[in-house]
Amino acid sequence: MYDALLDTNILIYASNPASKFQIKAKRLLQDVLEQEINACVSSQNLYEFYSIVTDPKRIEKPLTYQEAAALIQKYIEAENLPKIFPRETNLANLLELIKRYQVRKQEVFDAVLVATMMDNSIKVIYTGDEKLFKIFKNIKVINPFK
Repeated sequence: MYDALLDTNILIYASNPASKFQIKAKRLLQDVLEQEINACVSSQNLYEFYSIVTDPKRIEKPLTYQEAAALIQKYIEAENLPKIFPRETNLANLLELIKRYQVRKQEVFDAVLVATMMDNSIKVIYTGDEKLFKIFKNIKVINPFK
């Protein structure tokens, strides 16, 4: 079992030299790879990562699709970076979160990530977007950039 999940922005900042958070994000990712922190990523994190790092409207210096795909391949192959996936309980967990926290619009994608955490008994997320996840009282949010 894993103690925490790394949010997509950790992966984005770690790969983005233009980010003021790159050094801290790279250190956190390295701590996970060196098994100093017991954390994982979800398949959703990798999809979002690709979407954002290849989009010039969302990142200062976007990666080419080849560079982004190579990074995802590296993460897939990293044995010390466990990957989690939604389970059959995911939709039921998502509906529970939607009802309990009145999730709307794009917030649904954060709720899907939290539902995946629930599927995998993970109660902590490392993220720079703590405001987005603070509404979910069933998880602990750690902002490593504070």
